[in-house]
Amino acid sequence: MGEVIVLAECRRRSRVVYFGRGELQLLLRLFSRHVECGEWLDYSIDNNEEAAVFCVYRRAHDAPLFEIHKICPNIRRQGDFLVMAAGTVLKRSGRLDSALRMFDPPLRAVP
Repeated sequence: MGEVIVLAECRRRSRVVYFGRGELQLLLRLFSRHVECGEWLDYSIDNNEEAAVFCVYRRAHDAPLFEIHKICPNIRRQGDFLVMAAGTVLKRSGRLDSALRMFDPPLRAVP
């Protein structure tokens, strides 16, 4: 006889974190702005049970300049979104748009 597998339990165990459509739009809008300025060239997206990660690169073969992590809600540690560079956490936030504000250009006085 075969073994009975409860699909609900399998789905619960294999839950993967991913970026939603609105989050991807924010990330790709930011990416395209920096590509236009010539600062970034490539990106990658990775996901697993713990986090989804959006990495940006100056060149395709370099280490990522920035990593934007969406942490699984079950492992919440002071915010769902992290912006990291070279293994250092630069910004933590509960919302992606507020985490991405660190990439906004600084305000300048107009003469």
